[in-house]
Amino acid sequence: MENEKAQITQNTAIEVPATPLITLYTFTMSPYAQKVHCYLQYKRLPFRCFYINPLRLKKDLPVGTQVPALTVGDQSKTDSSAIGLWLDELFPDHARLLPEDPAQKEAILAIDQWVTHRLIPGNFRYYPGVGFTPRRVLNGWRLGQILHKTSHGGIPRTLQIMWPLILSQLGFLTDMVKMTDQHVPLKQANKTLREEFLAHLGEGPFLGGMRQPSLADLSAYPHFVTPYLGGFRGAEDILEYPEIVAWLQRVRSYLNDTPPLMPAVAVKREFPGDQKGAPYIGVNAKGDFS
Repeated sequence: MENEKAQITQNTAIEVPATPLITLYTFTMSPYAQKVHCYLQYKRLPFRCFYINPLRLKKDLPVGTQVPALTVGDQSKTDSSAIGLWLDELFPDHARLLPEDPAQKEAILAIDQWVTHRLIPGNFRYYPGVGFTPRRVLNGWRLGQILHKTSHGGIPRTLQIMWPLILSQLGFLTDMVKMTDQHVPLKQANKTLREEFLAHLGEGPFLGGMRQPSLADLSAYPHFVTPYLGGFRGAEDILEYPEIVAWLQRVRSYLNDTPPLMPAVAVKREFPGDQKGAPYIGVNAKGDFS
């Protein structure tokens, strides 16, 4: 059967002639590449995505050996947070990722570090995690399906089936899990991360009490959204936190979803809060709740 692909998607709706060609080299479910995807959406910069095939990583990447890699014109850079700072330098007339105030900037960067060292490793422990419980095997298979449908050239059927085993052998994944509180039961650890996030959100409407999204919001946003959209087992627990769902809706209202964070071929669920009867909670241009 011919495989549907989402190899390269491009934002053409707001393209400005003076803007150099921007290409994001990514995996659909890479938490670090998704951060950069959201930075670009928030800045409303025209860009395209090239979905890397994990079997041809070095061949497909313009620089380095891991995603994300971002090319702007003839320049390339890696490391998601560094790319965010770079985008603010390159495009100062677009929405800024970091506030000008030094104290606020320091606070936002601290929250971004929490995302990097707490939220992302916690998500790796949860999706797909390590070991061979039924949920982890199913999530591993789901990840293999998504990679096949979205990566350049796809991956063989045999590897899709073996993906849970392949994940269990990845040193990167086990290193990330080692950063978590492994002695804490998984469900309790996940609950603690949600509570820590809500503490960073405070009275909002955005992280650090900011009136508009910042680098911290855009770094955290995909780690709640994409496992849910992708149909991963356990991701539905986000619906138990209405404050987080409301925050997700607010952040989304600032993003230009072209190209989408999740290619259509990878989406299994509606956006959190879009289910029938769920209220939409947004903010207007002044940052007030609506």
